[in-house]
Amino acid sequence: MSIRICLDEILVARRLSIVELADRTGISVRHLNILRDNKAVAVRLRTLDVLCEALGCEPGEIIVRDKEDTPPPPR
Repeated sequence: MSIRICLDEILVARRLSIVELADRTGISVRHLNILRDNKAVAVRLRTLDVLCEALGCEPGEIIVRDKEDTPPPPR
C-alpha cells in the first residue's frame, strides 16, 4: 500500500500547467514538481489547503491511498 499525490492527473483534467498553478498558489514550481512526482515525504496542511482552493477540489482528490501491494518508488 502507498500514499500517492494525484497532482498530475488533476492538472491534466483542469488543463493547467505547473507554472499556472505556481502563479495561483504562490508555491514554487520546484516544490510543485516534488509533489507531482511523488517525491515528497510530507505535505503541510497549509500547502494542501492552498492547492485545494486553487484547484477547486478536496484533499481526498489530491492525496489517495493505493491498496495494491506495489513497493513505493525509490527515493
